[in-house]
Amino acid sequence: MNKYCPICLDNFKRPYSIGCSHIFCMNCINKWLDNNNTCPVCRQKFIRKFPIPIALITAKYKTRKITEYWRGFKVFVKIQQMLDEHQDINGIDNSCIYLNEILKYIYENRWILNSNNKTVYNWCGGDRFKNILKDRLKNFSKHPNFKEGKIWQYKFRDILK
Repeated sequence: MNKYCPICLDNFKRPYSIGCSHIFCMNCINKWLDNNNTCPVCRQKFIRKFPIPIALITAKYKTRKITEYWRGFKVFVKIQQMLDEHQDINGIDNSCIYLNEILKYIYENRWILNSNNKTVYNWCGGDRFKNILKDRLKNFSKHPNFKEGKIWQYKFRDILK
């Protein structure tokens, strides 16, 4: 992993990612995003800014905890991207179909919602994220076009306590 910001070429100061795998100093990426909507390195579309703990960047060894954190980061970014896309979908039928895909992805990666894993859980928003998911699931499961809603409520019953 690079220990330098690709914009200022200095050590990271308050590192952030914008949804891709590249990391930048907060000030550097803010200046870049004033005029652009993509990553300055790979040109991937900006999703949102995610703070990255400096300890992950400066870690001397790639431990299980660090690997799990980065895996959680990628899963969380993908979920955020899917939720953002879900808001732009027109029509309740399409919305229900896409929400089913989102729930499937979250369920496959439900380990990030485990509060025993404090680093990933807190970074993902923990209880706030669970409450958002619970509310969306509750609202959509009442809709007659979202037949899978009750099944998803059952599958997530222990996870969303």
